Amino acid sequence: MEGQEKRKLEITLITGRSIYQGTYKESGKFGRDYAEEVSTCYMDERDAAALGLRDGDPVRITTPFGSLVLRAKVLKEKRNRGVVFVPYGPWASMLVSPETHGTGMPSLKGIKATVEPAPGEEPLSLEELLRQAYGQKKPGGPVVPS
Repeated sequence: MEGQEKRKLEITLITGRSIYQGTYKESGKFGRDYAEEVSTCYMDERDAAALGLRDGDPVRITTPFGSLVLRAKVLKEKRNRGVVFVPYGPWASMLVSPETHGTGMPSLKGIKATVEPAPGEEPLSLEELLRQAYGQKKPGGPVVPS
């Protein structure tokens, strides 16, 4: 993209359950199917076209709380322009505020964000994501498979 203006869209991020996220979670959160589903973002085909994206391309989503590379899933059916959906999971958790405002539940919808192409980048594996967010395993800490 040298010499070209970097393309970026302001979007609203929403997170939530997907049928696949829920099904694959039952097989284990370290499974390939689960990881692929929850490291994907679903976006309107017109937004994808504006960014020069195709289905499966890497995109960077940035919020005031974090920035991650995910895989784009371009939706053909009628969707909302300017809205990107990320299924619940560790990747979505890195993009939302940890503040719960006393409710015990963070705000998972209506988050201002940007999305841009991320050519040559890949989503982090679950293990890499957890290490980046929480550091190496400490004695008595959570187990992160190698």
